[in-house]
Amino acid sequence: MYRIITTLLISGALCTPVKAQYNYPATRTVDSSDIYFDVVVKDPYRWLEDVKSNEVVDWFRAQSAYTNTQLAQIPGQDAITAELKALDKIVTAKYYPLGLAGGRYFYNKRLPGEPVYKLYYRQGEHGKEILLFDPQQYITGKTMNYDVSINDGGSRVLLNLSEAGSELGDIRVLDVVSGKMLPDRIAHSSGSFVEGSNHLVMYGKAKSYDTHDPEVWLNAPCMLHALGTDSSKDRVIASAEKYPELQILPAQFPGIYIFKNSPYMILGKFTVENYKELYVAPVAALNDAHISWTPLCTKEDEVWNIFVKGSDIYLLTSKGNPMFRLIKTSLKKPDLTNAIEIASGDADWKLSDVAQSRDYLIINKSKNELIKKPYAYHFSTGKTTALNTPLMGNIIAKPQGTHTNELILTNLGWNIPLNFYKYNPDTKVFSNSFFTMKISYPGQNRLQYEEIEVPSHDGTLVPLSIVYDKTTFKKDGSNIAFMEGYGAYGISEEPYFSSSFLPLLNRGVVMAIAHVRGGGEKGQEWYLAGKKATKPNTWKDFNACAEYLIRNGYTTSQKLAISGASAGGILIGRAITERPDLYKVAIPKVGCLNALRMERSPNGPANIPEFGTVKDETEFKALLEMDAYQHIKKGIAYPAQLITTGFNDPRVESYIPAKFAAKMQAEGASANPVLLFVDYKAGHFGGSTIEEQFAQRAKEYAFILWHCGYR
Repeated sequence: MYRIITTLLISGALCTPVKAQYNYPATRTVDSSDIYFDVVVKDPYRWLEDVKSNEVVDWFRAQSAYTNTQLAQIPGQDAITAELKALDKIVTAKYYPLGLAGGRYFYNKRLPGEPVYKLYYRQGEHGKEILLFDPQQYITGKTMNYDVSINDGGSRVLLNLSEAGSELGDIRVLDVVSGKMLPDRIAHSSGSFVEGSNHLVMYGKAKSYDTHDPEVWLNAPCMLHALGTDSSKDRVIASAEKYPELQILPAQFPGIYIFKNSPYMILGKFTVENYKELYVAPVAALNDAHISWTPLCTKEDEVWNIFVKGSDIYLLTSKGNPMFRLIKTSLKKPDLTNAIEIASGDADWKLSDVAQSRDYLIINKSKNELIKKPYAYHFSTGKTTALNTPLMGNIIAKPQGTHTNELILTNLGWNIPLNFYKYNPDTKVFSNSFFTMKISYPGQNRLQYEEIEVPSHDGTLVPLSIVYDKTTFKKDGSNIAFMEGYGAYGISEEPYFSSSFLPLLNRGVVMAIAHVRGGGEKGQEWYLAGKKATKPNTWKDFNACAEYLIRNGYTTSQKLAISGASAGGILIGRAITERPDLYKVAIPKVGCLNALRMERSPNGPANIPEFGTVKDETEFKALLEMDAYQHIKKGIAYPAQLITTGFNDPRVESYIPAKFAAKMQAEGASANPVLLFVDYKAGHFGGSTIEEQFAQRAKEYAFILWHCGYR
């Protein structure tokens, strides 16, 4: 265990500007430290964690004003913004399909110049398009974020509504025909329609709207609401209090899943951990005062996802095969040990993801998550067939719902813009749909990419994707390069193209993506090799990729910029604190840069399975090693840094990047700037409108280009 030593004695030391041209706002230090297992960990900027205090608010505003003044002096931002806007107008309309129900197609759509996507539907492919929800018209002067759940008949749409940046708001329901909101309002909650139902809503309820409250999501119950009833009288159907025998921890979210045309329901205890702990019961018992839950699987079964058809359950598991297996057993008498194997990965091809339509399981296989191929497994025949299409690049098949076999094919690649097509697995017919966009960007045909593998510090081969304009690229070290990475939760960095990359690519910048351990590119073992005690592999892989780019003439250390967001902040923070000599610019965005303190944030307890807890000695040591803030050394010349945070961020509290910035400003010995950019309108995912996103991207690109010598 650990104990805390904190005094209110102010050291009196203010941060001294590293160089005269960067007179950072003064930041006091406090004599504060923790003792974990006899290890003293100093934390002089602990006072910045009180984000509600006037002093801290004033400090953030001073930092923000200083950063904005410095960024305003960097040329080229207006030109980049203008390019982004011009590129945005090339596509006549951008679509994102959401689902098909009751013969109605639901989708998000944005026209050129519009600031946000809006929710639409149409009756059949050729029906009249009808606007259902404009997120800027719900509350005058505000932009709302929304997640969508469609009921079984397509007659109502549930919206998880939150003011942009907060990620926590109310559940509202739209009547599709009238376009009006129903009276139902469920406060500070998030949920969805029960599968197969038109009026039942399952949801998790937070303690309040205060996303900075460390206990806001602790002991959150799973509730059931019937439309048209008083939500204050909704019934708790799963919670730690209701089912003490299930030992639901405060940070776990209990959730019940009901499946259309199945006599069974499943309860899970969820955090960010990929392995599921699940229980099963007859769905007929839903209204019982106390349900008798039977164990279905434990974490030792390594179940990542489940799919239910009647009394059969299909489970995606990494147990026995790190490239995953899809197995089948009966919910009447589950037996995972003797389950039937439906599909399995091999040395080259991983079962990347699985989804369910009415009569099929859609299996997407991948090679390092860089090449994807879809297959369809038929429930009745047990046959698996490949989905053959004329498309180039990666193809990911997604069902439009569990009540239809219609599939949406997502097509994309490093030089192929995102697009959507339709596929019928019954007839094996591929076709365009009204979602299919006509896209041709200037310079797109000049883009070339390489897929290579780089030996890391221990000899492990790390995939590295490199994209550039083949007409300007020279392998002589003269190029500016921009490398990104993530490496957490088993999430993979998959090929994708965005028109927002073109302002860099058209200026001769080489873009690279390092597929480091901690991600899922090479399967379960790849993920576990960058988690907790093995987390150093994540940034060591990244640094090895940087060395490769420099050694092979793609760039030099004085022209190499890097970025990563959220958990990718661990990667970027430790990459520059371990090897500051490799990089000229670092942009950790809303990054986890003070891992030792994450556990105390509102989103921290749920992330303990991924990163660890300071209450365990082994995990404490792992957290200390991945804590970039604790690895800043006085007198070291670090890269130029643009450290970003959303002041309302409920996932990585704004004080975490702030503490890193304050310490880096005080102790770094570089002529390069360390700037803290504070977005007061945003949370974890940046600007809520396209204009805000373009402006932010222009700042980041200009910062990179200027400090890497582009003139």
